[in-house]
Formats: sequence, C-alpha cells, structure tokens
Amino acid sequence: MMKVLYLSSLCSIKEYERMFKTYGSTSSHASQKFNRMLVDGLIANGCEVDALTQRIIVKGGEHDLTRPDEEENGIRYKYLPRYASKKKNRLMTIWNAWQEIRKWKQRNPDGVVICDIILGELSIATWLSSFGSSVKNYGIVTDVPGIRAGDQRKGIKAIPQKIKDHMISVYDGYIFLTEKMNERLNKKNKPYVVVEGMVDQAVLDIPNTIENKYPEAVCMMAGLLEDIFGVSALLKAFMKTDKANARLLFYGKGSAVSEINACAEKDPRIKYCGELTNQQIVAQEKKATLLINPRPAEGEWTAYSFPSKNMEYMASGTPLVAYDLPCIPREYLPYFYQITDENQMGQLLQELLCKEPEELHGFGLKAQKWVTEHKNAKVQAHKVVGMLQ
Repeated sequence: MMKVLYLSSLCSIKEYERMFKTYGSTSSHASQKFNRMLVDGLIANGCEVDALTQRIIVKGGEHDLTRPDEEENGIRYKYLPRYASKKKNRLMTIWNAWQEIRKWKQRNPDGVVICDIILGELSIATWLSSFGSSVKNYGIVTDVPGIRAGDQRKGIKAIPQKIKDHMISVYDGYIFLTEKMNERLNKKNKPYVVVEGMVDQAVLDIPNTIENKYPEAVCMMAGLLEDIFGVSALLKAFMKTDKANARLLFYGKGSAVSEINACAEKDPRIKYCGELTNQQIVAQEKKATLLINPRPAEGEWTAYSFPSKNMEYMASGTPLVAYDLPCIPREYLPYFYQITDENQMGQLLQELLCKEPEELHGFGLKAQKWVTEHKNAKVQAHKVVGMLQ
C-alpha cells in the first residue's frame, strides 16, 4: 500500500463546516473540493493518506489557533497551529510543517509527499525536507504564480510569487490542470500528469429531475463574483432577454455583488442570494434551468487555469453555458453550450430559455453521465498513482 503525506488547506468535512459557520469566508470551496476529491481518489486507488493541513481563515479567527488531530473517511488529519501575528504565523508554519514532514518521511521511507504549491509556507517546508531524504515530493499546480486571475502584484508584494516560481522547479514531479502549465513550468521534463478536475459520483445519489426544478426558468452563477469572471457581461446579456418568467440568481462573494444588487433594482428577475456551502450550492444547481460560467477567454491566465466550476456544473445534470476556453480539452465540447462573445451571450440565453424543458434536461443529463463516468475522482487519481509508482 502506497503511503501519501498530503499538504494543503484541506480540512475534514466537520472542521470545514465549523469554520464556515463561524467565519463565513475561509479557504475557497473550490480548493477544498479539489483536494478532497483527489485524496478520496487516492484512497480509492489503494493509497493510505495522512493530511497535514494549514487552515486558512480569511477574516477573524484570532483565537482559533489550534485544533486536535482527527480521522474522517479514512483520512488522518493533523492541523498545523496558527499564530495571531501574521509574520510569526508564516515563519512558524514553515518550521512546524518542516518538522512534521521530516518525521513523517523518517517513518515512511517508501512513501511520497504531495503538496499544493499555492500555499507557499508548505511548499518551502516541503523543499527543506528534501535535504537528506530520498522520499520524493510532488507538487499540485492549480495556478501559474504571477498570472493568476486579477493578480497584479509588483515590487515587494510580488516576492511571494517569485518564491513560488522557484519552489515549483524543485519538485520531483507535478500534477497540472492543463497541458499549457506543463509547457510553461516543467522546464526539466520531469514526470507529470494532467488532472483538469474531478467530479464526485455522490452527486448521483440525489437525481436531477424535472419535477424538482424551479417553476421559473432559472439561470444561475455561483462562486467568485468578480467582473474578471464575466459577471458584468452576464448581467447585460440576461437583461436583454425578454422571457418574463426567467430568473438570474447569483451565489457567492466578490466585488461584483454591488453591481448585481444595482441591476436587481432595475430588473426584478435578478437576485443575489448570498453565500452557501458547496453541498447547498449543488442542491440549487439541480433545481436550476441553466448554469452559467461567463468567464471570458481574455488574459494569458485562461490558457493555464481550468475552470473547476464547469466540472461541478456538468456533474449536477443541469446544462452548462460557458466559453470554449483555451484550457478546455476538445472532448468536453459536445457536453456544454458555448458562448462565443458578449454580444452572442444574450442571444444564446434567449434561445436556450425558449427551448422545451425536456430538451434542456436531456442535454444536462447526457453531460452528467459522461463527466461522472470519465472524470470521477477514482479515474483521475489513477493517473496520479501511475506517476507516483
């Protein structure tokens, strides 16, 4: 049995729900979901996983500094202590993580370490642990440092990104989201696999049925509500439609919430619904008519960052409407409705909202069947295990 030490912000379901309920904004839903499915997939492929976790609390939590170790669904969690001082927290996270990784490697000389490189402190600790150890370190690369969406840091603020750039080069292998990532970052042609995303087959436990749909024709967007992800364009496109019983619902957080509320005053069909847990979001997705990801194909970063929300939307069984981004493999194209530009978006929504509900529902279920069979956690993690061996 292969033993894996998994470094990330992944918390147990119980702990993440506690943090979300207490603080609202913690590490992103997308990060938790991706890491949890990859770990579940590793276990399904016969691996034994220990999770070393850096808990991320965006706001508050000054006194929420330690949590006891725990085990949930076959995963053993060890939570690194947090510190009230940001500088001390960074330094001590590196120190404590290094100590834990070093001890784990001594106990498991035939194991492997997988680290989410976005967490710079954990990445540095992983690098430090490589000295004097033959245990291999593999990096999960979900974004290219320096060209993430909306990232415009320069000067001294760009130092963390430069550190991450260097840290990427010292890993023994990589888990990328796109082939473009490999072309840009894997300069020494080290082993790699592409895992653009994963879906949880548990989504099939509660079927997507027409009977459970909203009576209105509901378009829905969930996640980071920022203009760089196309919120403004979606609002303009929807307001051009003339279907009286159409609705546009937004879930999540971000700077575009104020614009959403302003448009809602002009068009009562639009509504901001706040932030929910991922489980609650998926339930809403199944009740909707269309799920919209209006993230445009603009900016260098769109070639490197696969939209995990597309996977979630397709798995729900409700039709996805999205751009054909440079990072999307061609095998996905038959399974979602494609936006070509901002002007066409309004026309496409009008056309789709006028289709028979049965036609839309059938299209969504076809996409769900494909993505849950070919992109589930066990199938995708099997590629990772093949590299680790």
